[in-house]
Amino acid sequence: MALWTDLIDPADLTGYARESMADYELRQGSLAQWLPNREIADIVARFRTGRNGLVEEALWRAYDAETEIGKRQPGERKIIEIPALGLKIPVSEYEQLRIRNADDESMRNEILRTADAVVRGVADAVERLRGVVLTTGRATVNQENFQIDDAFGRSASHDVTAANLWTDTSVSRLADLQAWVDVYTDSNGVEPGAIVGSNRALRALSQGDEFATQLANGGSRPATEGDVQAIISGAGLPPLVKYNRRTASGRVLPDDRLFLLPAPVGPDQYQATELGATFWGQTLTSQEPEYGLAPSEQPGVVVGTYKNSKPPVIAEVISDAIALPVLANADLSFVAKVL
Repeated sequence: MALWTDLIDPADLTGYARESMADYELRQGSLAQWLPNREIADIVARFRTGRNGLVEEALWRAYDAETEIGKRQPGERKIIEIPALGLKIPVSEYEQLRIRNADDESMRNEILRTADAVVRGVADAVERLRGVVLTTGRATVNQENFQIDDAFGRSASHDVTAANLWTDTSVSRLADLQAWVDVYTDSNGVEPGAIVGSNRALRALSQGDEFATQLANGGSRPATEGDVQAIISGAGLPPLVKYNRRTASGRVLPDDRLFLLPAPVGPDQYQATELGATFWGQTLTSQEPEYGLAPSEQPGVVVGTYKNSKPPVIAEVISDAIALPVLANADLSFVAKVL
């Protein structure tokens, strides 16, 4: 198949596709709030793992005495290959025949709709892997044709199960959360910035007896969302953040767990955080002269349309990307099974 540029050139289609993906991620909600996107002109991610939150204290000295030599923070310099992924969806011979007598705009719109689909497939696959990374502390893909399993060294003490699950309303949710925040803070030297969970997990939190509002007649009413946030804040705990995204394979984060994470970053922040990042590499496709992408535009997802010149004259819209979410300081994540 040859690149089909009659209706829309690959640079314009790639630009449209990247905007479409950004809009989709904003609407759906993305774990890029904690593992922000970072584009690199490479296929390997280089970073240093370790506990960057706690640093060695400076040493006092007498005037005219030399400053003492400190120690570098323990950690491991890591290099991980970033795998490729993509999706292709055909614009079938039948579909082309149906709209062949329409103007070029109709076929162009069909290509754009298909481009929306192929980049959403990439976005969902990367989001699912972000979920795996935050849940397990590992980047794991287990397909028939491809497997990876990269561990980022999260402490076992950061993956726990509540001593008494929150199906029992008498269990103190605040005591559990405060204990987990203490573990997180002791490990990192900073408190978490968010408690992240599904509607189900946060509903179980709010159904604890300590959140119920006592009424003047001796009865009680369930806590509202505002009540819960106020009680959480009053207990010195970080704010609650809902996350319920699903893909075709199901929930991205399991709905029986709560996550302690740093404060989220904005969607326009394209850099690694102390927790980690989602690296987007540079594909060979992006360097093809027919794509017409400047070197600075080449990292990230690219999309092109290809067309067969012999029967059946099928066109395909293809997305191509190289991407991997990683944890640089895995202990800045903490997972607690509560249901």
